[in-house]
Amino acid sequence: MVAPLELIPRARLDPASYARAQAAAFAGHRLRIGHSRVVHDVTWRDWLGDLQLPVPACHQSWSGLATTGDLSATTDPANCRKCTARNPATTTAVAGQTTLFEPATPRPTSISETP
Repeated sequence: MVAPLELIPRARLDPASYARAQAAAFAGHRLRIGHSRVVHDVTWRDWLGDLQLPVPACHQSWSGLATTGDLSATTDPANCRKCTARNPATTTAVAGQTTLFEPATPRPTSISETP
């Protein structure tokens, strides 16, 4: 039997050495997702067996996998609003970080709308 042709070549990854490299890179650091200016505190989540990978402490999700290099270590202070609320000692406010939802404001009623 012939092995199937691999259309997209994939590099093989040793999970234990990758987890060790991530632990070394993120120890004592915070993280950014992609090219974002927002810096998150780090927490560790189970990955394979007893191996763990760094993730944002605020549970911010991202499109991608932890093994694709989407997360980068930084020594910058955390400025994520959720991380600020969770751990004010390690954070700084970031000007211009937008809110997802504005508080609802009551709609003004006109005289013609009242019965």
